[in-house]
Amino acid sequence: MSNISKRSFLGIGIGALAGAVGIGYAMTNTSAAGFEHRFMSVEEMQATGGLIVDIRTPPEWVETGVIDGARLVTFNDPESFLAQVGPAIADGRDLVLICRSGNRTAAAARALEGVIPNRIVSVDGGMRKVIGDGYKTVPPS
Repeated sequence: MSNISKRSFLGIGIGALAGAVGIGYAMTNTSAAGFEHRFMSVEEMQATGGLIVDIRTPPEWVETGVIDGARLVTFNDPESFLAQVGPAIADGRDLVLICRSGNRTAAAARALEGVIPNRIVSVDGGMRKVIGDGYKTVPPS
């Protein structure tokens, strides 16, 4: 093998190794993106430092009350939702979604996944579980 061929071969090998390392690094550091569907207590939600958004409808907020400090934004579609909450999560903090049972938040999280870089948490069990566990809601404002 000539010196040029050896250098080319070595360069290609180093490039491939660097590319593989880069891809591995990217794959292990994208865990903040995407969403998870799990139960969280209100204390856990607040401890994330994320934005808690109640995506139910206004009549539901009135019927059960809401989490103190939660943003009240009914989820209809990603565009209108992000127009209302996007600036509040532009700093990269988590987006914590809650509805009545967790079904709507899972659908909303799927719709938002890949659209925003933030970690999204869909609260499994929703307000039913939170209230059932003893959380005292506040009237919507």
